[in-house]
Amino acid sequence: MRGQKSRSGPGVRPGFEGGQMPLYRRIPKLRGIAGGMHAGKPKYVPVNLKDIEAAGFKEGDEVSLESLKTRGLINPSGRERRLPLKILGDGELSTKLHVKARTFSTSAKEKLEAAGCTLTVLPGRKKWVKPSVAKNLAQAEEYFAKKKAASSEADSSSA
Repeated sequence: MRGQKSRSGPGVRPGFEGGQMPLYRRIPKLRGIAGGMHAGKPKYVPVNLKDIEAAGFKEGDEVSLESLKTRGLINPSGRERRLPLKILGDGELSTKLHVKARTFSTSAKEKLEAAGCTLTVLPGRKKWVKPSVAKNLAQAEEYFAKKKAASSEADSSSA
């Protein structure tokens, strides 16, 4: 007959419990990685140059994720099994090796090139984009390629 529900207007909001602390505020919140914060998760399996040197690779050997696993240098488990390899520059390397990894730190790259190693950067997975967005990106790329070609023609004709 009377009361809030009998009055005109929207009434009570969803989740309102008459002044009692609502359920969504009573339950504990998940914080950190469990709550969905992906910033704390590792993106690579890191390996330092000093660890590669200590593993006893011979001249001309290939250093990759698989070879490091077989030598027991890394033991990725769980989520880390799918992560790519990153070489870090802590330590020195004296032997010439063939290094295959997704990324190298700048100091590691300098030290490996100084040691005469051959570096192979492995390709990463392409990020999925909506077909409509991919179409727009392709059109934009085509447009800017034409514009660049036209500007280079104008520069060469004026010179």
